[in-house]
Amino acid sequence: MTIGNQGLVLVVAPASDDTEGLDLQGLVNFLAERTGMTITLEPCQTYGAAMEALRDGKAQLGWLGPAAYVEAAQGVDIEPLAVGLRKDKTSPNYQSLFLARSAGPVRSLEDIRGTRLAISDPHSTSGYQVPRMELAEVGIRLEDESTFKSVLHAGNHDEAIRHLLDDNVDAIAVSSINFDQHVADGRIESDRIRILHRSREIPGAPLVCLRSLDPTLKGRLKKLILEAHHHIDVGGYGGALQCYLDPTEGRRTFLESYLRPQWGWKTLSVIVGLISATTLTMVDLEVNPLEIFRNTSEYLVDVIGRMLPPDFSNLTGLLLSMLETIQMAFLGTLLAIILSIPIGLFSARNMAPNRAIFYICRTITIFFRAIPEFIMAMILVIAIGFGAMPGVLALGFHTMGFLAKFYAEDIEDVDPGPMEALGCMGANRAQVLAFAVVPQIIASFVANNLYIFDRNIRMATMLGIVGAGGIGYELQSAFRLFEYPRVSAIILVIFVAIYAIDMVSSYIRGKI
Repeated sequence: MTIGNQGLVLVVAPASDDTEGLDLQGLVNFLAERTGMTITLEPCQTYGAAMEALRDGKAQLGWLGPAAYVEAAQGVDIEPLAVGLRKDKTSPNYQSLFLARSAGPVRSLEDIRGTRLAISDPHSTSGYQVPRMELAEVGIRLEDESTFKSVLHAGNHDEAIRHLLDDNVDAIAVSSINFDQHVADGRIESDRIRILHRSREIPGAPLVCLRSLDPTLKGRLKKLILEAHHHIDVGGYGGALQCYLDPTEGRRTFLESYLRPQWGWKTLSVIVGLISATTLTMVDLEVNPLEIFRNTSEYLVDVIGRMLPPDFSNLTGLLLSMLETIQMAFLGTLLAIILSIPIGLFSARNMAPNRAIFYICRTITIFFRAIPEFIMAMILVIAIGFGAMPGVLALGFHTMGFLAKFYAEDIEDVDPGPMEALGCMGANRAQVLAFAVVPQIIASFVANNLYIFDRNIRMATMLGIVGAGGIGYELQSAFRLFEYPRVSAIILVIFVAIYAIDMVSSYIRGKI
């Protein structure tokens, strides 16, 4: 991009209406002096206006919030130049805060429902996007403004804080940077404000430029920005800054803020405990890993040698047995689905008619998950006799416990908004289920069923060993007669069949 006589324009999103809270003028003057170019600083009234200026090429530089930067990058070819590091901080990260007056009725995130709430621009990361996700975790939909007594759309975080102090709202969602600055300046007395909730770390918002900017100019601007603190008192979002960091350094500190807590004393204690338990278990069972590998390599070569070449002389019979195994898995899965739908529905806390039915259905799912298919198949073979029926029933009853658990968890995790809306309109339980719950879980419903079908094919193969028929029975017979070439042929038939079915299942899951 060739810059004309108009020079460069740097647009600024409205995170603060305080000139000291978002002070980029000193940096702009420094860059203009060192480059000999005219650089104009243009504060914008909305995030959208700043994004549009970059999109239209009216601005070549900009400061955007993290969410606005990500959104703008989808329609504008921009790249980050640097991210500001505030004084007395070790990283450019910050947080989204939910605040309320100490003397007010709001004491937790859940209490925000039905109150007067102030939020910022929808493009604001800490004033809207992160608060929306945080509220969703406690079952409150920020998009549904009827959930609140009123919703005030503040122009920026500073304005939202003033509305809270003036008792115009009961709670606000703002950036920790603006809040900390108000406390430091004495504009907020800490005992007047209650911090209801702090979000996880949010990456610092970068200064950006158009990627089409002349590479030499772009490199020079970046170098000057990163070195500016050696020559002037740099400022930016949050007021006076220590310096500007390379975006790569900013990303590193952001990732460390998430990874560091995972490696505290609790994590290390669990790792040490797991290693100790594993060692003691191996000593108690007299398990010698070196002996296992030595014996395995010795005998495995001998067994493989006996299995080659595979004997496909009865390929038609093997394919028919494999088909029988697939049919067993299909019927077992169908039985599991039929049984799981009502049990899974009543195993969900938000759909069970009462606690007694909830606990009864949960107990049923746990009971059938606790009994392995092998044991169930052996019992059914004794009761019914040899053949496919014991295998179908064993698969159906056992996997019903898993499917019902999957269904219940999916139902419990659905967005309650549509359910509440239909309930307010007078819909009965069946209508709420059909029009609010089913559309939300149908994708996972199909995926879970396909997963269980894949699993049942493998288990149906094994159940044949205890007399439930199918390819497993052929495998058992071949082993007993020491017909190892036939064993290898059966294994290859099983592999090809399961591989083909797995590809089909993956394709179907990819389409839902």
